[in-house]
Amino acid sequence: MVGWHPILQGLEPETVYSSSKNISKFPNMVFCSGMTRSASRWSQETCEELEKLRTAEDRIDCGYLGENRISGKKALFVDAFVANSIKKNFDTLIFQLHSFGTRAEQIILSGLAKNIYTYRDPRDSIASIMRKKRCEYEPAFDFIYHSLMMFELFSVDNHSLLLPYSETINDPISATTKIANYLDFDLTEDQINEVHLKTQRLAIDRRNDQRRKSPTSSKDMKIIYQGLQTLYGKPTDAPNIKNPWRYSSLNKTQYADATKKLRIWLLKMNYLISPIAPWNCQ
Repeated sequence: MVGWHPILQGLEPETVYSSSKNISKFPNMVFCSGMTRSASRWSQETCEELEKLRTAEDRIDCGYLGENRISGKKALFVDAFVANSIKKNFDTLIFQLHSFGTRAEQIILSGLAKNIYTYRDPRDSIASIMRKKRCEYEPAFDFIYHSLMMFELFSVDNHSLLLPYSETINDPISATTKIANYLDFDLTEDQINEVHLKTQRLAIDRRNDQRRKSPTSSKDMKIIYQGLQTLYGKPTDAPNIKNPWRYSSLNKTQYADATKKLRIWLLKMNYLISPIAPWNCQ
């Protein structure tokens, strides 16, 4: 089901049913949410590899529910997909998403589902979106601002695991262990390492594939050809001003503007609040 998108499938809001109707057993549910470009895909893959240790693969359903900002009536598309997936009686459901419908939020807030929210310096996330999507500053800022509303909600709900992106990159063993404990696994060090190696390989392949599709300099191509050297984090450590892949799109005026508008979240996340960009932007 990876790549399934409810809007593309033409699923109408009217098909959202009560989540308790015709369900023989409520499944284990995990949402892998968070800021765009903050390792939510990695958290989904980690959850999948962990779940395979205790559940048959054909009893696990997973999917990516997109990253468009949706609200009002269209928010029901996510709720529709979640409700219909619950009725299929899988043992475990794992969804990666960046936007929630009301019912999906309530499932998390009531403790009926686990939720792993990954986050990073929002200015870094804005720059990354601008670079990858080749979009302007304003829509990238708006999307991250919406994501921060979710951070505000999940940081106080006592049911979600908040995980900083820098930890997934610089200490993935610790991040994997936190996820395993949060999902009620009791694993040995060797089992944790095995899951880590699988998700690390998937992440490397994905990053290099992204770079192959949009190289912009000889340095980008050099990063691609380094191959397995990315196992050790360099050149994808974050935040890291030496990484040419992230910051070339965000100028100093935009950085200062984002810092001013996002100050309250920067303080909560323990990021620097200086309006002066830490790299040589234009």
